[in-house]
Amino acid sequence: MFEMNPLSFPDATLQHAIMLFVAGTLGFIIGYVSRKGLIAQLEGDLASTERELADCQRVPAAPADQEAVILNRVRARAGELDFGRIGLASAADADDLKDIVGVGPFLEKKLHAVGIYTFRQIANFTKDDVDKVNDIIEFFPGRIERDDWVGQSAEFERKKRM
Repeated sequence: MFEMNPLSFPDATLQHAIMLFVAGTLGFIIGYVSRKGLIAQLEGDLASTERELADCQRVPAAPADQEAVILNRVRARAGELDFGRIGLASAADADDLKDIVGVGPFLEKKLHAVGIYTFRQIANFTKDDVDKVNDIIEFFPGRIERDDWVGQSAEFERKKRM
């Protein structure tokens, strides 16, 4: 019968070298192309993320002039509160209202614009006062009650007197 031994051909070693070279070259080309595709995809994702970041940075939190407009609008409604019952205070008497959970720097400015400076004043709020203040400072409805500003303020006032 026939005996086929591929290595018996005189150019078998050359053929194997050529096939190895072709396989290596094809592997390199396929890897190179797929790597280029992955790089292009990642660059696109990066560009998209950079655009989103630029959009976020472009929007100012609260421009000073807009903040002044809001504070003036809040200040104009200060007369609606019953300071005879909740108490009067001045900026010299002011407590750090940011200690109350839910009160940030801008919200503290709004409270000061209305004339609320101390924990004692907030601790004296009734349900009607809470609703009125919530409306005046243009805060999320019910948030003062959910964060229990009155209870927190009473506790801070108690600790302050100790």
